Amino acid sequence: MPTKQKTRSITHRVGLDIGSHSVKGVEVVERGAEIVIRAARSTPIPGFRSKADPPDHSSVVQAVKTLWAAAGFGTNAVVLALPAESVYIKWLHLEASNPDELDITARAAAVRGAPFPADDAIVDYRVMTSHGRTGYNVHFVMLVAASATAVDSLLNVAESAGLEPIAVDVGTVAALRSFDAQKKSSSTLWSGQPLAHCILGAKSTTITVIRGGELEFARTVPVGGSDFTERIAEHLSITWQEAERIKISPGSRLLENGTMVTSHNSQEVRIPCDSVVARLAREIRRSLRFFTSQYAEGSYLGMIGSTTIGGGGALLRGLDTCLEQQGIEINGTVNPFAGFSVDAEGGLQIGDTASQFETAMGLAIADYAQNASVQMEMDFAA
Repeated sequence: MPTKQKTRSITHRVGLDIGSHSVKGVEVVERGAEIVIRAARSTPIPGFRSKADPPDHSSVVQAVKTLWAAAGFGTNAVVLALPAESVYIKWLHLEASNPDELDITARAAAVRGAPFPADDAIVDYRVMTSHGRTGYNVHFVMLVAASATAVDSLLNVAESAGLEPIAVDVGTVAALRSFDAQKKSSSTLWSGQPLAHCILGAKSTTITVIRGGELEFARTVPVGGSDFTERIAEHLSITWQEAERIKISPGSRLLENGTMVTSHNSQEVRIPCDSVVARLAREIRRSLRFFTSQYAEGSYLGMIGSTTIGGGGALLRGLDTCLEQQGIEINGTVNPFAGFSVDAEGGLQIGDTASQFETAMGLAIADYAQNASVQMEMDFAA
């Protein structure tokens, strides 16, 4: 189990990840020096029809209530996650002669680039490196802007479901916090080299790099698990719901060439998904090449030889092999529960679907982080 000091004393909460077509929750309790996973479960959102047609408020609330009843969670205290599309992250070199000037410049740059109105943005930044001379400094800054409307929407869902929201976090940051904890628990020789990790969601994939627990790069691209669902629905002329059921059925898998083998009406069918795999691989390569290009040639600081994958999209059987055929070295699928104690009397029913709980787990353990690594101190408190 990861040994972590608490920054605050909250002994019981649920990390709630509201996705585009399912809700995931992980409940943790504090028992002495241990963080114990008491329950984890995923529930589909009813009425989900397509990638471009998200579920309404009442459907999400219904799914959350169903999740609580099915998982048997013992608390209504929740930490929520902002989805990738509600958060803008960018790295820029900014000039400033003093901290006050840097603060004004950084916040203005974050608002200017965000894909939502300036008066709807909650902004923050972190200085990665600085160099220069007196009166003239260049700072390499990570800018973050989040939609206040999206925050309010999450809080409304939680309150409508009878829950007590205690914080709203950035989903990508939460997933990486879980990833960081898992890596530290699995290896005592934590060298701090840059590590790539791809968070595969339904509507998008976020390609990230962390070093020593610090987020150094993140890029979200509009390709994810729903693109495979669309290919199934189009090829078989069936509804979105039926296509999603087929995609996640135990017999469905991707072959090395990107063809999905599954069954429909008791017959084996083969569905070409190579274009989706190629798009995903291309975006991963492009993102990691950009990151390494920021460092001098041959520098180990920018060297990345492989990536791990996580999130619900990583559950698609054979996807890792397909990506490797496209030249992406996959170093495994992350299990966010590895290294933590599990309550034998809880409702932990995950089977081989652990990776979909990466964000929810990261939300649940937020207050137990030893320091500010893989965190952004944005003012999201409920």
